[in-house]
Amino acid sequence: MRVRKNDKLFVIIAVIVIIAMIVLAIVINVKSKDNIDYSKMTEEEIAAVVEEQVNEMEKNDLGEMGERDRMEHYVASFIEAIENKEYEDAYEMLYDDFKKNYFPNYADFEEYAKNKFPSMISVEHTNFERNGDVYVLWTKLSNPMGSKNSAIEINFVVKENDLNDFDISFKIF
Repeated sequence: MRVRKNDKLFVIIAVIVIIAMIVLAIVINVKSKDNIDYSKMTEEEIAAVVEEQVNEMEKNDLGEMGERDRMEHYVASFIEAIENKEYEDAYEMLYDDFKKNYFPNYADFEEYAKNKFPSMISVEHTNFERNGDVYVLWTKLSNPMGSKNSAIEINFVVKENDLNDFDISFKIF
């Protein structure tokens, strides 16, 4: 059987058209997701939309991480909140029963965090373990500007409810 030049040309054109249609469908899909008219929104609405988009991107990033990397990310979020003196944010990350037992109100936690955690915090994770649905991270916290003996060894317990939805507790020191 002999293949004519016209048949080859037809196949090539058909493949090009199919590829072009796929690319067009992808472009339209991407544009429709990002096609938000901010001009008719209040500042609060814009902030909410942007926050939602950032949270979605963070969830996507977390979904690609392994367990240990996610747990280290959660602990880093907690430590960063304390380092930035965002004690309310850090307090909200705590496991409810842990809060009830050790910090029944926000003021107790804020005082503890101010007095116990270094003002600048360097984090070194020394061990990681999973126990059922909770994770334990053995961590050394130190002030990078302080003496070498300033390290605090602390265990963080992290319960991941969903991506970027977690509860933290830690060994009181």
